[in-house]
Amino acid sequence: DSTFTAWGPFIRDDYYIQPVTYRAIIVAGLVFGFANLFAISAAYIAFRQTKACRRPWTSAYIWMIWLEIAASFVIAVECLLYLLKVIRPSFWFYMSILLNWSIQVQLLLQIIINRVRIILADRRKGRMLMVGTAVLVTLINISVFVIWMPARLQISERWIHINNIWDRIEKVLYLLIDGFLNFYFMRVVKANLVKNGLDKYNKLVMFNQHMIVISLLMDVMIIAAMWIPNGFVYAIFHPLAYLVKLNIEMSMADLIKKIA
Repeated sequence: DSTFTAWGPFIRDDYYIQPVTYRAIIVAGLVFGFANLFAISAAYIAFRQTKACRRPWTSAYIWMIWLEIAASFVIAVECLLYLLKVIRPSFWFYMSILLNWSIQVQLLLQIIINRVRIILADRRKGRMLMVGTAVLVTLINISVFVIWMPARLQISERWIHINNIWDRIEKVLYLLIDGFLNFYFMRVVKANLVKNGLDKYNKLVMFNQHMIVISLLMDVMIIAAMWIPNGFVYAIFHPLAYLVKLNIEMSMADLIKKIA
């Protein structure tokens, strides 16, 4: 399609647009459909939790879950519209994807930490965990902005090669951070509550053990999807994975509230 060309600042005259196959559209459409199902489920739970919250406008948790849903949905729509040749590649398109992805990643981890801080008796330790994770994730996000953007704009082959390597490393780092936070939560629950005779929290530990497997499998799915030839078919797996994770987190919040 001669009309489907890249535009805007930093775009080279010889900018190459990867052809989109029929199979790629089918895969992207299926993933988009599943992402929408989990988005609807997340929105329903979020609405219920917002309604139950006494002061939703001042609740960081309520803001985070709604922003997580919005960021994930925007990425899914943008990627699908790009593959359908409705949105043309540009600096602004790539920047939008990156900004929403940064919000998506940062908030999901902070939602997990929020769950840990509810159980953790040491407030100072909880605050350090929140700030430390935010700083670490921000540094990783900055590195992605520095590397992914020049690679997508095809500034040079060197940037594309560096991005191919760093993209995989960065996804493994998120898998490790996610795993650490979930295992730390189980340790805190066992140490602070179950060992002190609060046996009702055994249910929370058992539920979390099952959910942590699903949550980490979502990270593995993202890493596996990186081998899909088209980068934006792979990118549409992000919203699906993070919306599944968000559903898990909100279900966990419901369970904590129920047995507290």
